[in-house]
Amino acid sequence: MPEATETADRPTALTTLGDALARAGAESITGQREQLAAGLLRASLKQWENAEARPQLLADLTAAITDEAGAERMRAFMSAQSSQIFSQLGKALGLSQTLDINEVAEILNVPPLHINAAQAQVWGMVILRYILRLEPIASASSDELVDLLGPTIQRYLVG
Repeated sequence: MPEATETADRPTALTTLGDALARAGAESITGQREQLAAGLLRASLKQWENAEARPQLLADLTAAITDEAGAERMRAFMSAQSSQIFSQLGKALGLSQTLDINEVAEILNVPPLHINAAQAQVWGMVILRYILRLEPIASASSDELVDLLGPTIQRYLVG
C-alpha cells in the first residue's frame, strides 16, 4: 500500500502527538492557564512513553535531524505558517480558522520566540531522554520532568 494512503487511513505518531498537545493547550488556554506548561508536558510525555508511538516519533525526529526532507516534515508539524500543532489547537479551541505561531503568541500575549523557546526545552528533553538515553533524565519520572521543566516552559508561554 502506498505511504500516502496509509497516512490518510490512520493517524501518524506526529498527528497523534499534535492532537494531544492541541487538546492540552486548548484546555489550559480556556481553563486554568497556570497549568499550561504542565498540561503540555504531560501530554507530550504520554505520547513519548507510548510503546507503539515512540518508534515512529523517534524515526520522525531522527529524520528531522539528519535529512532535509525530515526537517521539512518537522517544520510542517511545528512551524510558523503551516504548523499542524497550531492548526489543531485552533480546532480544539472551536475556531473556524486554523492558527499559526503568531496568532497563538497573540492569544498567549507573548512573543512568538517564546513559543520556540518552549519547543526547544521539550525537544531537548526528548533528545536527551529517548535518543541519547542520558542519565539521570532517561530514568526520571514524568512527574519529575514536569516539576523540573514546567516552570521554565510556563514562563515562556505565559510570561
